[in-house]
Amino acid sequence: MKKRIKFIKLWILAVSLSASISAVGLAMLLPNSGITGVLIGEIELTSHLGPAQNLAVYLKGVKGIYDLQHPAAVLNQEDKVFVPHLLPVQKGQKVLFKNNDPLTHNVHVYWGKRSMFNLVQGIDSNHEWVPQRTGKHVILCNIHPEMSAFLLVLDHPFFAIVDSPQDSKEKSSQFKIEEVPEGTYTLVAVSDVRGKLVEREKEITIKAGETNAVTIKF
Repeated sequence: MKKRIKFIKLWILAVSLSASISAVGLAMLLPNSGITGVLIGEIELTSHLGPAQNLAVYLKGVKGIYDLQHPAAVLNQEDKVFVPHLLPVQKGQKVLFKNNDPLTHNVHVYWGKRSMFNLVQGIDSNHEWVPQRTGKHVILCNIHPEMSAFLLVLDHPFFAIVDSPQDSKEKSSQFKIEEVPEGTYTLVAVSDVRGKLVEREKEITIKAGETNAVTIKF
């Protein structure tokens, strides 16, 4: 009798664990199953930080392993400027460097003090690279020292580029992140302010099947 009771308890535990794993799997593999929500937001820009070069947002505190959900990210070289200046990507996502200028450029990528690659990029040429390390990467052009960009490599797909307003009178920018698993996260807004990445954080809660709105001041 005791053995039978023990067997039943183990069976119940196994079923509970299986249900939990299935729920996580659905959230990751079936983003439209109702277990995920949409995050829309507005970044209110303040003046005390000075001019900000592009904005990006991403979620911190995401658990689980996610397949690649974004197409190849493109970093253009236009008028001796990297565009976008701040580019978030997922680890393993292809990054395409494109030279659209009528002159030769150089792409030198650093992860901390470590040089990831350093190559000359001719006119109308492309170069593909797949980052395998998370964190901030600095991108420079050794031929044109005024050129720089940042690559933010994340281990999940929940991020978005938030371009700065074209009109200097505009004091806000919008963004949207879809198919976010239900839960509580930290929303991080990041921008390059005078050559330094500055971040602002805010705790948010995503409810499944809903469009969740948030405003964060920068």
